[in-house]
Amino acid sequence: MADISVGLNCPTCGGAISIPEGDNVVPCQYCGSTLFIEGDQGVSTIAFNLKMQRDNAMGATQQWWRRGWKARDLPKMGKVTETYPIFLPFWKANTKVAGWICGYEERRHTDSKGNVRVERIPKEVMILQDYAYSEIACDPGDLGIRSLKNLTGETGFADFDMIPTFEATTSKDDAIVHAKNDAEARATASARVPNVTFKRLHVFPKSLTMIYYPVWVVRYSYHDRMYMSTVDAVTGQVLSGRAPGDPLFQSMAMTGGAVAGGLVAAGTIIASGAEYMNDGRLALVGVGIGIVILFLAYRFFRHGSERIEGDFKEKKTMKQALQQVQGVAKQLEGLR
Repeated sequence: MADISVGLNCPTCGGAISIPEGDNVVPCQYCGSTLFIEGDQGVSTIAFNLKMQRDNAMGATQQWWRRGWKARDLPKMGKVTETYPIFLPFWKANTKVAGWICGYEERRHTDSKGNVRVERIPKEVMILQDYAYSEIACDPGDLGIRSLKNLTGETGFADFDMIPTFEATTSKDDAIVHAKNDAEARATASARVPNVTFKRLHVFPKSLTMIYYPVWVVRYSYHDRMYMSTVDAVTGQVLSGRAPGDPLFQSMAMTGGAVAGGLVAAGTIIASGAEYMNDGRLALVGVGIGIVILFLAYRFFRHGSERIEGDFKEKKTMKQALQQVQGVAKQLEGLR
């Protein structure tokens, strides 16, 4: 089949240009201007072929049972009760970021007398990078999947009225906005400018695609309680899931955390009181580190009855808690 192209005139020089279907950025062959084309064309829709069979999906889940801090008897007591495929809709956006980020980096120098001198080193970084972004286009419920982990595989035409799928509930405009924000954030982080004084970035959407991606949902029971996992039907990797924890690991974590936290706190208090040191700040830092260790052990003990992998809300809450603890630890370290 011949490639489809659209003919337009360059707004700068008026020259006729040909734009292949699906392209958004094209250079003018006459004046060299780079043009961004935005029209009312529909979103291209594709479906990945389901490559993994039911037995393989069950086998991947059973292998997943043996990894991590899950119940030790899960491989023996776990029983698969239901396995079915589902095609999840995802937005996939390609963007290009171009611009500049300027700022400075601080370096501290201490001389022999203990005087600290701060040196500011200017940094100027040019950004010209392509980014790929994906997000789920429906409410995933309790599946724990919110973005595509794999963007390669066999694709084909599919009758979307016949395959089991979730209905897309988010708009393409929202997906483009999220892709732009993600690309700008990633570009800013890639520049590695600690203190930004000037930033001008332009984000150009290049393409937007709706991808229906196949996933196996595996539901299983363990001691009369129901759990689930999802398996990538293209790569065979477990994407998300819930599994029972082990009481032994919980008790070991709590006991070990309490002992380790107490030893760190007590050790630094004793060391700070020694005649050769006599530094109260060291005791404060040690107590803070001990509290952090005890808090992490408590979090593991509290949530250890169920192991969660994937993009679940519960896991995000845990991640935020760990970030808060890390922030407190850094503040305490700064008191030295």
